[in-house]
Amino acid sequence: MSPDGFLITLADYPPAGRRRRLIHVNGITSTVEKQQRDLRALARLTTSHPLDILGVHNQTSGFHADVLESLLGKAELYRFWPELQQVSGSSTSASAYGSLEQRRREYAELVQRLSVLDLEPETDMLAVAQTLQRSPQDQPLSDQASSNLDALLKLPFVQRMGWSEFSQYFYGSYPAGAPRPTLRLAYEILRSLQLGADIFLVAHSQGLIIAALACQIVREMLLPQTKWMETLRIIGYGPVILFEDLPLELRSQTILIQHRQDLVAESLSNVRNVGLWSHIQTQFKNLLDNADGLIQTIGNDSYHTASHYLGLRDEPTSARSAQLIQLLLTQDWQASPALAALRGSRIILEA
Repeated sequence: MSPDGFLITLADYPPAGRRRRLIHVNGITSTVEKQQRDLRALARLTTSHPLDILGVHNQTSGFHADVLESLLGKAELYRFWPELQQVSGSSTSASAYGSLEQRRREYAELVQRLSVLDLEPETDMLAVAQTLQRSPQDQPLSDQASSNLDALLKLPFVQRMGWSEFSQYFYGSYPAGAPRPTLRLAYEILRSLQLGADIFLVAHSQGLIIAALACQIVREMLLPQTKWMETLRIIGYGPVILFEDLPLELRSQTILIQHRQDLVAESLSNVRNVGLWSHIQTQFKNLLDNADGLIQTIGNDSYHTASHYLGLRDEPTSARSAQLIQLLLTQDWQASPALAALRGSRIILEA
């Protein structure tokens, strides 16, 4: 069984019911073994202030597929942008907005139904979700198709689709991109809130897209209540999102860390307004045109890798990044004037 969306814990750092909880989401081209390495690095950084450490696994299907999943996830995030919630004018625009609003509510209702279940760490989130859906036609993209998304894009009938048609056809009523880890993370956020935990959501690369989308879905579900977001902090390294992708109330609860030479983060962060399918096709083509260089960069353990940001490389910026993450995980963001000044900012690491 694919570990996509599985909950990962460490035998040598088991959860102990602590009040503070760290939930980690891995990025592109990351295996279970690499995520376990990252969780251990985070555990070592927090030995003075231990947390319960959980990992939501984002299964890799290869670089090309992971990049496309990232773009599709960013398109989903665009559904939540305030610009779409201020639609006025033509009946066509109002109708389009109504469709987006309905889909957002469907995600929230699904997560609400999941949240009352006691799910095992190795539960297939989509298999459970399908048993909860009201419509038998709501079927997600198959695992085989998911690993061949770039080939699917070239099919003539797919190229004639609009974004809404594509997401409905390939993902049914589930979030496009990486639905299993997105649903798992939303579920774990809700369960942590029910336990009264202070949540540190730590994510790398594509994991930040998953994190932003899960937070948007949980927000949609819990509205009009927003005070819960005061108990959640987001720490992103190698970020591939914009602050506009996050719920407004969480932007000041977020700090992003990016190396100046992190080409992957720079490329994907700058994808804006991907709500239109034509934009996705264009952006994906541009990324694939440069894919060989990006693959080589990642293969050489580049500045985008989790190992660099977590202090596992013998470089000054790697050590500084780990020290900063350690401070963010162990110090009070409100009590420390220095950390308070960093809230809602993207910190650029210079070589």
